[in-house]
Amino acid sequence: MSLTSEQFNDLMGRPFGGAFEHVQTIAVGVSGGGDSMALLWLLQEWCAVHDKILHVLSVDHGLRKAARGECESVADYCAAFEHVQHHILTWEAPKNVRVQEGARKARYALMRGYCFERGIQHLFLAHHQGDQAETVLFRLAKGSGLDGLAGMRMVQEMDGLLLCRPLLHVPKDDLVAVCDAQGIEYVDDPSNVDDGYARVRLRQSMDILSAEGLSEKRLSVIAMRMARARDALDDITQKAFADHLLFKNTNRIEFKISICDAHDEIVLRLLLMCISDIGLDRDYAPRMEKVEDLMFSLKHDVSFRKRTLGGVIFERDDVNKRLILACEKSE
Repeated sequence: MSLTSEQFNDLMGRPFGGAFEHVQTIAVGVSGGGDSMALLWLLQEWCAVHDKILHVLSVDHGLRKAARGECESVADYCAAFEHVQHHILTWEAPKNVRVQEGARKARYALMRGYCFERGIQHLFLAHHQGDQAETVLFRLAKGSGLDGLAGMRMVQEMDGLLLCRPLLHVPKDDLVAVCDAQGIEYVDDPSNVDDGYARVRLRQSMDILSAEGLSEKRLSVIAMRMARARDALDDITQKAFADHLLFKNTNRIEFKISICDAHDEIVLRLLLMCISDIGLDRDYAPRMEKVEDLMFSLKHDVSFRKRTLGGVIFERDDVNKRLILACEKSE
């Protein structure tokens, strides 16, 4: 089954609504694989109808000799469309870097920098149903909670840039079928079958899991339902934040101590939110076990001793009935 441009237009309407009514230019990351080439075709069709400019970004990561040629093949394909501009971004991999993780971070950094310089606020990515299923399995294996099992977000803010993933519920086979139907050439990245990577091993286990009923589609549905619960809890947490907030600046947050009487999950989410907001390393949250231990101590320890986690100093002032969080660097 091939995804049609009409079906894609419907997908664009669901998570984004009228978000692009006044947007003139968008960007898409394209590696040359079947999924990203399908998204490129679908987006350029959509842009042609809606009179938008599409910037296509391909990253030459230099990890394979063929990488540059793959980027140039994408450029050749884009040359046929007046409303499409292709750009190759180059990454020089430093030594002693974890290859897949380093390359992923570099891709996002390069594409984010490109978009920032040109005032582009929306970057589209070709993550599909299989990618979502792998994400859920990977996070399940790591012991993630509800948020992790919600998988990737369809719309995710990253340093002022909105990452848009309209294909999260679309099987990869449907995207490859788009390429076949349109006569679009695409490449297969050999790292996708290298079982030295955890995600590849998880992908290889899907046949066994599917036989037991845990298919990519089922995992995608699980992620959707977890995301719905996550969003509801986030709303409750935001209300608790607002109701108990006494003071806030870039380095310090103070709450009424009664916030500690909220449900464990709400306090946990509030702590994570604050660590992300004023902590030193905002790219990585502390291990969940440590945050859970902090939450339990704040709620139940008769005499809570000041402690630091994630670059944030936590202090419970029982005399003045305040919970004080301060960035470690500001002390």
